[in-house]
Amino acid sequence: MATKRDYYAVLGVSKSASADDIKKAYRKLARRFHPDVNRNDPSAEGKFKEVQEAYDVLGDEKRRSAYDQFGHAGVSGSAAAEAAAAAAASGRGAGGFRYSQKTPGGATVDFGDVDLGDLFDSIMGGQRRGAQRQRRSPFNGQASGNPAAPAGPDITHPLDLTFEQAIKGTTVDLRVGDATGAHSEVISVKVPAGVGDGEKIRVRGKGQPSQAGGPRGDLIITMHVQPHRYFVREGKDILLDLPVSASEAAAGVTISVPTLEGPVELRVPPGISSGKRLRIRDRGVSRKDGTRGDQYCRILIKLPPDLTPDEAAKLKEIDAKHRFNPRQDVAW
Repeated sequence: MATKRDYYAVLGVSKSASADDIKKAYRKLARRFHPDVNRNDPSAEGKFKEVQEAYDVLGDEKRRSAYDQFGHAGVSGSAAAEAAAAAAASGRGAGGFRYSQKTPGGATVDFGDVDLGDLFDSIMGGQRRGAQRQRRSPFNGQASGNPAAPAGPDITHPLDLTFEQAIKGTTVDLRVGDATGAHSEVISVKVPAGVGDGEKIRVRGKGQPSQAGGPRGDLIITMHVQPHRYFVREGKDILLDLPVSASEAAAGVTISVPTLEGPVELRVPPGISSGKRLRIRDRGVSRKDGTRGDQYCRILIKLPPDLTPDEAAKLKEIDAKHRFNPRQDVAW
């Protein structure tokens, strides 16, 4: 069996890295090696699973503590490793019972000082749970032989969405697997309309198997919404900058403007000022109650870039004739 790489090295972070640093590194690598975007690279799936396994440990405070103290043995599925994890989580180490175990290959794994009571409970519980696991497949999502046992770890999965997919909703197929890489499956996930960047979707029973004979953990999908070329989301509303000329702003004009459902005719009233917002009802983001936000068009008055001195002077004459001061009402 190949030796597992250090989890910190897999994610490219130091052992003193913060939880946020670990999460950022995981997201970057998960996108890079995801099998769905590396269909022509057969090695990508193995790298993706390795990254997922490293994050499943380092992204969990208790499992990371066990790994820091006992290495890979501290987060494996054996009864001795469960005792090591319990000792790491509770802060015990010195003054207890020192436990080591022979591996099938003859090597000795030293788990350090472990509380004797916790070790006994873990070993006896592991024997009972081992018998229960023989009656079920650890990855088929069937009911647990021991419903009272802890659920398996959750799996986190980033999902990139276009702006339109997030607004309108979509269905995506995701390949998920456990930390060992021995099992994987493709599941169909429905993304509801109106999800925002950073929001999470939980899929029950699609996480990692429980080492204690309990139910599988959950799959937690984090949305990453790509920015749009010209639409900006503001809560449940959509904002669009609408440039108009000085003459259009003065006389008024009807303009065809884009929305997420296609173009609409918008009437710009005469005498409008730059920064004014015009509303198009029910063209925003869906709410949970079935209603929708609105789309706002923000007026931006633009002048020709090549005005002659005479043309600029005429505009100045208009300001003088109307005694117009555009900063008359500003607070400063």
